[in-house]
Amino acid sequence: MTIIDDILARALSPSQVRFEGRLTLPRSWGVYELPGSAALTNRFRMGNHPIRMHELEREYGACRMRYLFASAEDAKAVAAHLARGDSA
Repeated sequence: MTIIDDILARALSPSQVRFEGRLTLPRSWGVYELPGSAALTNRFRMGNHPIRMHELEREYGACRMRYLFASAEDAKAVAAHLARGDSA
């Protein structure tokens, strides 16, 4: 098992968080994939869920949440892993 596999095993299900105002409880960070039509060098982004998701939807028209984490560090590692073109 790789480090990324260990991190992915800690991913949350969206049903494990509840919305409290503009954020979630427990606090969560998402890894988002931008549409292929967005001519970007980095199609994978991360940030505080759901605020970052809404920002990306406004800026790029759409995004897909790939993973949800209780740790910003985990989300950052997975987004970087996916941005390098590694599969997850």
